[in-house]
Amino acid sequence: MMARTYSGRRRLVAATLACMILIFGGIGVVAHLVARHESEELFSARLATSARVLEALVARQLATATLAQPIVIALPPELESAGDDEDETFGHRYETKIAFQVWRDDGVLLAKSAYAPQEALAPLRPGFSEHAVGPTSWEVFALRSGHIWVLTAEKEEVRREMADYIGRSIIAPMIVGGLLMLAAVNVVLVRSTRPLRELAARIAARTPDSLDPVLLPETPIELAPIVTELNYLLDRIKAAFDREQRFIDAAAHEIRTPIAALQLHLENALRSHDDSERDEALAQALSGARRTSKLAEQLLTLSRISARTDDYAPQRVSMLEICHDVIGAIDPLLERRGQSISLDAAQDCLVWGVPSQLRRLLQNLVDNASMHGVQDGEIEVGLAMAGERVLLSVANDGVPIPDDEVDKLFTPYYRLRGAAPGGHGLGLAIVKEIADQHQAPIRIVPRADSQGTVVEVSLPTAGA
Repeated sequence: MMARTYSGRRRLVAATLACMILIFGGIGVVAHLVARHESEELFSARLATSARVLEALVARQLATATLAQPIVIALPPELESAGDDEDETFGHRYETKIAFQVWRDDGVLLAKSAYAPQEALAPLRPGFSEHAVGPTSWEVFALRSGHIWVLTAEKEEVRREMADYIGRSIIAPMIVGGLLMLAAVNVVLVRSTRPLRELAARIAARTPDSLDPVLLPETPIELAPIVTELNYLLDRIKAAFDREQRFIDAAAHEIRTPIAALQLHLENALRSHDDSERDEALAQALSGARRTSKLAEQLLTLSRISARTDDYAPQRVSMLEICHDVIGAIDPLLERRGQSISLDAAQDCLVWGVPSQLRRLLQNLVDNASMHGVQDGEIEVGLAMAGERVLLSVANDGVPIPDDEVDKLFTPYYRLRGAAPGGHGLGLAIVKEIADQHQAPIRIVPRADSQGTVVEVSLPTAGA
């Protein structure tokens, strides 16, 4: 079943967009609130200043004047129809949204601007206030000077328009910049993922039997581990194929000789007219069939262990129990050969491994020691702790192995010069494969008295 696929680039762009909206949106809201607050502070200060100027220039003269009608300060008619882009020679269009009034204590309106209403902009109380006159809301500052009240005001929409304009002035560049940044991020991602597309294209263009390393013209640091592990996997697959091919070629060569010998013995038995000759030929054929069966069994064992096709489930294993099982099973065979076997184990040793494989390892070592040991000799199995390792040893009293042949003993199908017939050179190869899978080094050394050979396997303890 194919795993669900997705576009990493789209996810990253979407995540970047979401982050930008949250961050820039928050900045915009805060900027708008700050701009509104600061503009209100500025406008309020301007109202207060205007009121003090009017009080100094106009209010004191009007306090003693006798007026039938309030004085109205008119604005140029051009300002009444001025738009946003009109020439400001005659003033500013916002003058129509600013007003002032001069009142006397007895409620007489002495003066006002052209766009100020006839009624008071706000109650005659000193300070700032917000007051609605008809449908219009005014921000008002009231200043008292003796019997005179000076009211300066501006429409609430002026402040709102100014705050909105400042907010838009801040947010609009951020939106444009964010979109440009998003486009730039997308372009950078497209260019950055080019090595991935190149890697996919090179893999897709390969033939099924191509196991050469994948090479890219340029490899980003982030992609390098993937390419390295992919090439490492290809190397392991290639090594496995080569190993399997060598195994098949060698197996075919090794099996061909005993099969040919078996065929020859059977043909001799068929052509023989003497019962004794026929029985001898059949006996030799049976012996050859047993050797061939043993060879096939060892070949299958080595193949399964190398490929780990068996149930590979490591667990805590008692090596003392393994030794007792193997020695008990092989002791009758050794007795028929006139050999004896002993176990030197002061305590039980727990290791981490696969019981069936460890049993096979010890069985092959004992069988190999018996095959290359002397008649009526003794095989010694040792089990002891060595720090955080368990040392398993098997020794015989045969002819010591030459130093130049020790490293070759674990090669499949290799047999010692002058070795007794019956072996196939696979026993120690199986031992080496099992030991490697258990991370257990193997050492072959001569006995202390130089009368035989010791094979030592250092297994990791269950605690380690």
